[in-house]
Amino acid sequence: MSMARGVFRLAISIGVLAACPAGAEILLRADRVELTVPNGGMTRSRPPRSVSTFEHRSIDLTIKIEVEGPNYYEYWKRACAPEKLDWEATSPYQTGTLARTDQYFYSRISQSSRYGIFTPRGSWLQHCLIFRSDELAAKVTIDLPKSAQGNEATASEIERLLAGVRLAAASIEERGQSDPRLVLEMPDDVVATGLPTYAFQLKHDRLPLGLDVTLSDETVDTAKQLYEISARGWKVGSLARADEHFYYFLGRDHHPDDFALVFRSEGVTVRIDVAVEKSSLDRGDITVEEIKRILSSARVIPANELVKGGQNPSP
Repeated sequence: MSMARGVFRLAISIGVLAACPAGAEILLRADRVELTVPNGGMTRSRPPRSVSTFEHRSIDLTIKIEVEGPNYYEYWKRACAPEKLDWEATSPYQTGTLARTDQYFYSRISQSSRYGIFTPRGSWLQHCLIFRSDELAAKVTIDLPKSAQGNEATASEIERLLAGVRLAAASIEERGQSDPRLVLEMPDDVVATGLPTYAFQLKHDRLPLGLDVTLSDETVDTAKQLYEISARGWKVGSLARADEHFYYFLGRDHHPDDFALVFRSEGVTVRIDVAVEKSSLDRGDITVEEIKRILSSARVIPANELVKGGQNPSP
């Protein structure tokens, strides 16, 4: 089977990868990222995650839409119903209804500021909507000052957006300013702040090894900050790569047990996090050198190598 047949190579090769002999190295693709893994193949362990963000051209209004697996519905429901602070007399949120027929939960949360605490006396408002299908869940948060919410036209646009957004069966291959699995109609004055961020979680078929592959249009410096400001104490290492990249690990210099790579290519910033049990490294189930070879092999597939159309099923 030719490896040039599509971006979402992993999805159409799972059966082949699982049948590979022990010790074989397999070339696989997770969306636009191609890398080599040892001793068999990997399987997607959850639906691709995405985050899309938007902002209003003229007022201080931002929109964030997240797509995850269906189990996230209950987790997000708790986030949309924050607990009352001990010194407050009432809850900071109120539930509401929308012109929707699917399973959903909607609340309006009062905040002291955009990033402040939840309080009924706040000057900011967050609309929080979660809904789900059999395969996916989505969360929509809209943040704006309460003074802007008082504008009748703005309030009407928000209600139409929240009532109309839907999940659909679609491939993320043909994506644009939002996840194509979302059906939504944004107001004319609302624009995307950038391309969506996508994350793919893969689990090795034989080894106790997991990969998180994240693609975004954020800068490399922004991606690096996740590790540089972390309290976990990531250390900087080196890989056999010729491009500009940043490799981080946790643990002793010669015995790390968490690994991360950040690089940018073809207009995409890629972050790869490797999770492996320390006991597996101690037993020799997989070695540090094998993990470093996986990260060294990672590349972004150039646009001229991508096959458009029906040959690239979504993972």
